[in-house]
Order: sequence, then C-alpha cells, then structure tokens
Amino acid sequence: RTSAFRIAEVRPQVSGIVLKRNFTEGSDVEAGQSLYQIDPATYQADYDSAKGELAKSEAAAAIAHLTVKRYVPLVGTKYISQQEYDQAIADARQADAAVVAAKAAVESARINLAYTKVTSPISGRIGKSNVTEGALVTNGQSTELATVQQLDPIYVDVTQSSNDFMRLKQSVEQGNLHKDSASSTVQLVMENGQVYPIKGTLQFSDVTVDESTGSITLRAVFPNPQHSLLPGMFVRARIDEGVQPNAILVPQQGVTRTPRATQW
Repeated sequence: RTSAFRIAEVRPQVSGIVLKRNFTEGSDVEAGQSLYQIDPATYQADYDSAKGELAKSEAAAAIAHLTVKRYVPLVGTKYISQQEYDQAIADARQADAAVVAAKAAVESARINLAYTKVTSPISGRIGKSNVTEGALVTNGQSTELATVQQLDPIYVDVTQSSNDFMRLKQSVEQGNLHKDSASSTVQLVMENGQVYPIKGTLQFSDVTVDESTGSITLRAVFPNPQHSLLPGMFVRARIDEGVQPNAILVPQQGVTRTPRATQW
C-alpha cells in the first residue's frame, strides 16, 4: 500500500477567530505558504504595547547610566557617599536587566503576531479544511485545521513472509545470490494491471515480524512527479533482490504456470 512521504497536520499556535482561508482544498501548496489568517488585532496590540515598554526601559537605562557617569567625580571628592555611588551602579544594572526582559517580551509578542498567519510546514497536497471562516481555534487543540501530504516521492509498503526473507538472506550470505548494489530496485504494478513507469528503491525492512501474519514489512520509495500514486492505493511490487549466477535461464515463452501457481 502506498503512503505519503511526509505528513504534516496543520494546527494553530495561537487562539482566535479564523478570518480567512487562503487555499483551495485538494490543491498543491508550498512550504511557508499562508493557509489561514487568524484575527491579529489583539496580538498586534500586545506587540505595540511591548515595544512601548521597551522604549521606556531603554530610556530609564540611559538615565541610570548617565547618573553613574556623573557620580564618578563626585564620589572621589566626597560630595556623595560610596553607598550612593554603589546604589547608582546597582540601579543601572537593574535598568539593563529590564531592557533585556522588555526585548524578550517584544520578541514573544512578535512571534505570537506572526503565528496569526498559519502557514504550511511542508510542500505537498492539502486536503479538506476542518474549519470555516469565523470559527474559533485555540492553541494546542487536538483537531488539525488541515493536513498536508508530500506525494513526491512516495512510500510503498509491501509484505514478505519471514521464511522468504530468511531464505534470501541466507542465499546472499552463502554467495548463492549476488546483489549488484546496496539498495534493491522495485517495480510496481498498479491496480489496473499497468506497470508504473519509474522504478523505486528499497529503503529498509522492518525489524520485527508480524505475529498474526508471519510477515515482514518492506518499504520502498518511488519518484512520483505526476502524482499518479496517491496514499492508500493497493499495488503489487516486484523486488529485484539479487542475481543467482549459476541459475539456468530459459526463454520466457517456455514458462507456464499451473492453477496452483507452480511454474514449468
């Protein structure tokens, strides 16, 4: 069965009312493309307020440092006490810390404002929207707004009996079967019987055997530039797992198959 190469469930990272949906269901979208617009009014106000607080903190820090600068000659001539000078230095450092905190608050508000534009995390094909314009969405909600699936390339998961897997592995180890490369090539036969024109590559085999079926799952990856393969399709795979050098070759026309799948 085929499955998407990557799947991204789009969820909001801030709460608010959905003002607009910016995509057509079933269309291809690019990573970073705007999908939804959440009402930014409150987050814009928070951002502007944070910038105002930063400006106040920077002004207070400037005055605090100017005070320290003015106190330097005065403490040497005893016009001010050492305690007053130390307090001025402490006030300046505290003002600097307030500037750092204000900058962090501005950055946090800027990020939240940016999150009101919900974008696609990956390039791929987007499915149906689970929300409409005017809906209230919340940060951390369990229901995704939409799902984006990368279809090029695409995965194909096939099963092989554990007996066949062990037999092939033993043949390779004993030298009876030679592999031309580290990765085996795979050919697909579509549901309508047509052969998929592009060959794929075997990526890996599962590390466990399915207890109910006694089979191992193998995963292959196929280029899918025309999106001819869609997730969930049933296909048949032909895996080129190696070459038996001492095998006896006969013409294909001379091979027949009995009803019990025995070849002659």
